[in-house]
Amino acid sequence: MKKVLLVVVVLLVANNAFSQAKFGVKAGVNFSSLSDVEYFTDKGYLLTQFEKDGMATGFHVGVFSNVCLGNIISFQPELLFSMQGGNMQEFLGIGGLPATSNIAYQLGYIQIPLLFEIKPVANFGILAGAQVSFNVSRKCTHTYREYTETFSGSKFYDFYGAGFKKIDAGLVFGLQYKFVEKITIGVRYNLGLLKNWDFTTSYDKNQTSKGWKSNVIQAGLGFLF
Repeated sequence: MKKVLLVVVVLLVANNAFSQAKFGVKAGVNFSSLSDVEYFTDKGYLLTQFEKDGMATGFHVGVFSNVCLGNIISFQPELLFSMQGGNMQEFLGIGGLPATSNIAYQLGYIQIPLLFEIKPVANFGILAGAQVSFNVSRKCTHTYREYTETFSGSKFYDFYGAGFKKIDAGLVFGLQYKFVEKITIGVRYNLGLLKNWDFTTSYDKNQTSKGWKSNVIQAGLGFLF
């Protein structure tokens, strides 16, 4: 009997939450970067070094739901496609002289943010939560002096994607404002928690590198049905 009552309560709560849920679509722009790389070597000289070199511009698009849990709090799960990445500089020691090249990463992710919204005043919300991301596309463009080449697919892993990890996770913080009945505008910061690159150079097995963490600023519009 207790189990039956528990199931009834859960169904009533779920039905009440669903009846108060709002659904929508959203899209916007990304400004993303990759953090610096950490190095581990048993030698005093690093043959290869990578440093972050500015932000990349991308986009995000997807669907979301906003479920009212009380007077000032709601739950907002989302399903997004996010194109992000970052720019890196590679310093390669050749004959004792450093050669510098630039690498631009373009990484596509399916993201699942699970957020809570607190509304201190009407129509204005503070967002906080976590998200998990699954990589579905990857490409990098390598530029050395006047020579440029793009790597994707299996070539991505052969050249500048060795050790790349396809799952990422992070924290999300942001603000959201509903300025008309069905349209929201928002900005958020995605803080990557996982190092999603584990690299060992092909010409020096004693040198390994661990990086980057993804950092993304997202700004966008949402439309509630």
